[in-house]
Amino acid sequence: MRRRAVLVSLPLALTLVGGCTVFEETTPPDEALATAQQSFVDAGTVAFDLKQSAIPKGRNGVSAATGSGIVDEATPKFRGQVTGVINGNSAGVEIIAVDEETWMSFFTQDFNRVDMADLGSPNPAEFFRAGSGVDQILETSTDVEAGEKVRDGETVLQEYTGTVPAEDIQRLFNLGESATEFDVVYGIEPDSGELRSVVIEGDFYEEKPTTFALALKDYGKNVEITAPE
Repeated sequence: MRRRAVLVSLPLALTLVGGCTVFEETTPPDEALATAQQSFVDAGTVAFDLKQSAIPKGRNGVSAATGSGIVDEATPKFRGQVTGVINGNSAGVEIIAVDEETWMSFFTQDFNRVDMADLGSPNPAEFFRAGSGVDQILETSTDVEAGEKVRDGETVLQEYTGTVPAEDIQRLFNLGESATEFDVVYGIEPDSGELRSVVIEGDFYEEKPTTFALALKDYGKNVEITAPE
């Protein structure tokens, strides 16, 4: 499966830098991804903004999420706003996730324990689990090639394209059971080596290919997340 031309053209508020060469040299793919992986783990905290292209009719799922996570191997954490479809109804909820436990606030001030798998949604804390989260996707990517230089606001990113084994995506998203691999485009900030964007496309659903776009920011910002009482 190769949909990289489509991936690169997806709207991520990224536009091609025209006219001149911004950087003298492009970091080799293996070195760039290794640096991005280490930067993510070492940051301790990272904020993200996740968007999905479409949820097939009749499916539960997350269409968008924004929040912050604490990167940790044993006890990753997340707190933020999640928008999606629950039993046919569109809803925006607040989620707290600590390790494998998740709580949802849905039209109330209180948080109630939920199983995200029952809702057809990923546990967002797992994205921040060192060794099996976002950093693992970087590590297991194959056929990685340097792509375009793109602009994200005032920041210029170097793109890298590749593929990711389906099992890594299935573990994080609770989707894609019938897939064998997924196409991925990374946007890495060359000076810091930080991963700033990830676009993943493939057979998340049997009905049709779907795209998830993940933007990352605020590396190392002070964040406190605790389980609800």
